[in-house]
Amino acid sequence: MDLEAIDIQTLIVADILGTITPDEKTQLDKLMIDRPELQALYDGIREDMETENLAALAGGSISAAELITRARKRVRNRYIRVFTAAACSIGLVGGLSYYLLTPQQPATLASWEDGKTILLKIGQQEINLESNATTNVNGVALHPGTGSLSFSSLNSNTHDLGVLTVPKGKNNYKVILDDGSEVLLNNTSRLSFPLKFDGANREISIDGEAYVKVATKAGHPFIVHLPLNRQVEVLGTEFNVNTYDSGIARISLVQGSVKVAKGENSALLIPGKTATIDSQAISIHEFDANEVLSWRDGIIVFPDNVTIERIAEVVGRNMRVKMIVEKSAAGKKFIGVILDKSKPIIHLLQQLTDTKEVTYNISKDGVIHIL
Repeated sequence: MDLEAIDIQTLIVADILGTITPDEKTQLDKLMIDRPELQALYDGIREDMETENLAALAGGSISAAELITRARKRVRNRYIRVFTAAACSIGLVGGLSYYLLTPQQPATLASWEDGKTILLKIGQQEINLESNATTNVNGVALHPGTGSLSFSSLNSNTHDLGVLTVPKGKNNYKVILDDGSEVLLNNTSRLSFPLKFDGANREISIDGEAYVKVATKAGHPFIVHLPLNRQVEVLGTEFNVNTYDSGIARISLVQGSVKVAKGENSALLIPGKTATIDSQAISIHEFDANEVLSWRDGIIVFPDNVTIERIAEVVGRNMRVKMIVEKSAAGKKFIGVILDKSKPIIHLLQQLTDTKEVTYNISKDGVIHIL
């Protein structure tokens, strides 16, 4: 294999591990644009590294030498072998060793939205759900798995409330509630729920976006509380709720029937309709299922004529990167834009630049500037 190919793969590995420098990142982005065939290589390397959990090892305290030793023992894939050779040949080991051995200062979190892990709080106890470890809390057995949480009550009298948060940039997370109902949370979302439903009503609270499948239970209405005194009441149904936009709640009904309410005002929804609740009123209209529900598959389908400012906002929430729209690009609108969270941000940037309406650069601090 020629040196150029090794260098490219080294850049890709550094990008996945988060050790890439701003100049190297700019170089890699340009290569990905000029040579679209490199995307298959990037995806293959990332998949193999995720399989072997090397990125997680890099976040710990092991040395680069040990990381490479583990790669040699555990990974037979050609990409990791190339990473080992390339790291030794161009001095990446030294830089990576510094990164691994230097204590990383935790960032000051502005709110739960900027957290680092999917977290469940029960009273004063906090559980990192990404550890996938079964935990007993106050008579409740928690069974977290990859991307989901179920639980069983060992104490029939528990009245504990769980608060589950999925911060920015995380994958979707599903919670199976006490009655068998399911809540699939998008990133930057929070769910409050009782570990055991008792009484006539089943009540939860959602802030952000979620897809809810309600288990039918006659005589026990299911009520979803939303910010600013909004709520959804159902008996058995599937629907999407979205409260990302401050002051606005959108409830999109897939099947069944729901009643949405804001104070004394209420309205009934039928499948295929969305209720938009703002500070003034409740309005009903049809919704595009592809746009509203695609987030469940890790894809964001933007509506036609979406503004660049809206794209930047959604990218920031989903990809944990910062995108700034400069004055030269302000107000630009686009058609057919799709954000695939499984792919590097360069895919979205190429969609935007292919229109010839905008361009971009990446500053040394990693911020993407849309020009």
